[in-house]
This record gives sequence, C-alpha cells and structure tokens, in this order.
Amino acid sequence: MNIEEINPNDVLAAVKGGSLFVDVREPYEIDEVSYDIQKQLQIPLGHIQTRMAEIPKDASVIVGCRSGARSMQACQFLAMNGYTNVKNLQGGIMGWIDNGCPTK
Repeated sequence: MNIEEINPNDVLAAVKGGSLFVDVREPYEIDEVSYDIQKQLQIPLGHIQTRMAEIPKDASVIVGCRSGARSMQACQFLAMNGYTNVKNLQGGIMGWIDNGCPTK
C-alpha cells in the first residue's frame, strides 16, 4: 500500500484549504510540543480503531506523529478501512520543527 507523504511546509496551506490534521501521538508528547494547527484531532495511535468514526471518510486527512512512523501506520489502517485521501506528514513533529513550522 502506497501512502503519499506531505512536506511540513505544505501542511498549513492544505489545512487552510480544508484538510483535517490528525495527531496520533500520546497526550504527554503533545504536552511537550504541539503542532500549531487550528483544524486538528488528537487521537493516539492505540485509539485510532475505536475513534476512527471521528474522521470523516470524505475528508482530505493528514496524519502526524513524532517521526512519521506511527502516523504512517495510522494512514495505512485508515486506507485499509476505506479512507481514500490520506497523507502522512513527512518527518512528523521533528520534521515540522526542522522546517520552522509553528508550534505551541
């Protein structure tokens, strides 16, 4: 299964254009550093199966984590469950920070 990756610099424009951002990190990780993105859901990877209904199937979805590995797992799971427009944030929050994107 081939999941497209999106560069951190393109995420804010995508979200402004209607994409939904899903952060699959654990709450303690989010407490340390968060993506400064207005339209987002926070669903830890271990809860993605039970909370998947919170993510509209017809939405453009971008998934992020710490490094990009867990978010890729979430993307693959969503794709296997009928989500057709899912992208993985390249490099996760570490790539986000490295590219100078906003955090809070």
